[in-house]
Amino acid sequence: MGAVAASPAAALEPRVVSLDYCADQYVLGLADPDHVLAVSDHADDRHSYLRAQADGLPQIRDDAEDVLALGPDLIVRGYDAGGRAGAYFERLGLETFELGYASDFDGVEAMIRRTAQALGRSETGEMRIRHMRTQLARASDGPRLKALYMTPSGFTAGADTMMDAFMNAAGFDNVIAEQGRSGWVTLPLERLHEQQPDVILAAFFDGETAPLDSWSASRHTVFRRMMETTPVIYLDAAALSCGAWFMADEALRARQAANALFPRLDGAMP
Repeated sequence: MGAVAASPAAALEPRVVSLDYCADQYVLGLADPDHVLAVSDHADDRHSYLRAQADGLPQIRDDAEDVLALGPDLIVRGYDAGGRAGAYFERLGLETFELGYASDFDGVEAMIRRTAQALGRSETGEMRIRHMRTQLARASDGPRLKALYMTPSGFTAGADTMMDAFMNAAGFDNVIAEQGRSGWVTLPLERLHEQQPDVILAAFFDGETAPLDSWSASRHTVFRRMMETTPVIYLDAAALSCGAWFMADEALRARQAANALFPRLDGAMP
């Protein structure tokens, strides 16, 4: 990865392109719009949280020729985005910046700060961090609840994932992590009947991204029964698709929804 040095030159706010939807979020949320030459061709997709801010901006594929035609000062890429094109950019002497990967909010904070510095927008980055911290503090106000994260494809999150960090920040104890599982794993359908979560956190059940094929875990009887008998909080999938500051906003919204579902535990009722 081409390094972006911490120098006065960074304050010049480079002309930038982003190559994937996660890079788009950071560029759209941190850079001066006048310095954004192009965003990726996924910037206005449903899973792009800041898709409205991409409206009217040129879109670009992660193709070296398309990028070179714009002559950017900085190319922002997500985790391993752009494939071999990234190495090609570096050989040509073009500055590239890779967001990296975060598995918790400390990691997100570091990504914000690094990216904002690379974009010459450190003050904007610190503003995002302050907002994120405020929202996370508010999200911790409520009773701890056992939660199971579900997706229609049958994947869930264990420990050492951004989703697990999200759940903990919003006051949920992740039942999958409590089983000693880590990373992204398939739902243990044979053990779902043993789970007794207080609430299910569900994402990507929006009809457009939910899989329709007959083998999907969401069609399993145990899966469906649990969804019918346990309170469900539907999450904004776009807010979870990239580890960024807006995950804190969604954590707060999930916490508020949980407090509304369990008012006695929250002290809202005598």
